[in-house]
Amino acid sequence: MNYFDAHCHLMDDTIFLGAQEKGVQAFIVNTTKPDEWEQAVALHRRITGVYCCFGVHPWFIEEANGGWQKRMEMMLQRHPRAMIGEIGLDKKKPFFDQQLKIFQECMEIAASYERQVHIHCVDAWDEMLEILAQYRDVKALFHRFAGDEVIVQKLRLSNAYFSVINGRYLDVIPDNRLLVETDAPSGLRTPVAIPALVQALGLNMDTLNLNFQGFINGD
Repeated sequence: MNYFDAHCHLMDDTIFLGAQEKGVQAFIVNTTKPDEWEQAVALHRRITGVYCCFGVHPWFIEEANGGWQKRMEMMLQRHPRAMIGEIGLDKKKPFFDQQLKIFQECMEIAASYERQVHIHCVDAWDEMLEILAQYRDVKALFHRFAGDEVIVQKLRLSNAYFSVINGRYLDVIPDNRLLVETDAPSGLRTPVAIPALVQALGLNMDTLNLNFQGFINGD
């Protein structure tokens, strides 16, 4: 059985190779700032099954120096299977106006290049929904989802998927939009945890794999 990690970050090669030995065959590796983008590409080239993402995380917007937009576009042109992430909004962090600007710019690029996005959202659902309403065709994965059923229903007007690292919000997520993740190394620490997570939550692996293919592919 092939497992996947829908959202993790840069880690040592041995962690991904160890996870592959346990059946985790695909990893979507997110970045948080432009300085990490080339590292993700290099990892993709070294490790089979790694999908790379180019992101500007709301925690690190001060590191998004001038010209990052053109650089992101260049990276997407060079890597046609790459995604955009991790991006988003977080009202617990400073510079919220700048977060809004950068998030909007990332969504504009995603729409232009028809790429999936990985979204972080904390205490900013109203602003998030307002922006996403402009980009309903963009596939968006709300990673480590922590919203209620009302938020889920509103997000279904967009092309939204939801990934989890535990069962806390499982009941509000539609079966055909559910994915699993580790958010490693800060969440479950390593993708090796994915098979145990799927088993503990009693999830159907065939359905999860269909959802994963639906998210990473253009259909």
